[in-house]
Amino acid sequence: MRRSRRPLVIASRRSLLARAQAQLVGNAIARIRPEVVIHYITVESEGDALLDAPLADAGGKGLFTRAVEAVLLDNKADLAVHSLKDLPAGAEGVAAGLAIAATPRREDVRDCLISRAGAKSIVDLPPNAVLGTASPRRAAQALRLRPDLQIKLIRGNVETRIRKVLEDKQYDATLLAMAGLRRSGLEKHANFPLGFDEMLPAACQGALVLQCRAEDHVTLSRCLPLNDPATGTAVHVERQLVAGLAGDCHSAIAALVEPAGDQFRVRVRVLNANGSQCIEHDETATARALARLPKKAVASLAERGARKMLDERKLIS
Repeated sequence: MRRSRRPLVIASRRSLLARAQAQLVGNAIARIRPEVVIHYITVESEGDALLDAPLADAGGKGLFTRAVEAVLLDNKADLAVHSLKDLPAGAEGVAAGLAIAATPRREDVRDCLISRAGAKSIVDLPPNAVLGTASPRRAAQALRLRPDLQIKLIRGNVETRIRKVLEDKQYDATLLAMAGLRRSGLEKHANFPLGFDEMLPAACQGALVLQCRAEDHVTLSRCLPLNDPATGTAVHVERQLVAGLAGDCHSAIAALVEPAGDQFRVRVRVLNANGSQCIEHDETATARALARLPKKAVASLAERGARKMLDERKLIS
């Protein structure tokens, strides 16, 4: 069958990281389909415009994806590139009329500590240090190790948050995803990644998702070679875990599924706001058993009080 030479328009948010991610995807498609002309457009999302409030108060994770999805639905672009952790995990995760075209191979999933004092870990931060984060997950895990830390809201893109710590000195430290630092060309700041015992990542951290109109078979076929099955399997389970716990932007939930030989290791950590309570699930399963594991893990966590703890957090928030 003759392959389409139709140009491809890729949409993303306007931040340095979002543009870099779109370019990575465009370059990968260009290597496979060099005859296709690729164009890029950027969109300011609601989440980028609202920098003074916690994400949950502003409307939740969908704030970062809705504007880009609208461009697809209006036929102004063919493909959207998102950080998968920005896509809501529940039934509302993918807008009607759109489809997930691919999940490329995942980047480094770890969180990285950016500290004015050069601390290599959370426990090395100065006494009563001000930690800037907008993430309940990061805040709770940091407080679990260092209850003396002062948590202060920080918003903005990757380079803005680094500047607020290292140059403006508004904070003693912040936490950023290793994947975002690398994709943004800011590797010089990625010196102190944190181990999973200290900071388990957010579900889908380090993963991208490619989204297009469900009936656009040309774009779907162009994206298919970029799909990484192992990544797709892992992030699907992570999203099921968050959805099963009814997690939202108020929730301190960490989840990671990693290939371990011919099996998958599944780790979930649920915490209250100040990290004083922590409920965990850690299990290894075969690929065949993996489909049943989210329901089992959620039930185990709920029996030990995880869902009640999360509900209490939402009422307080």
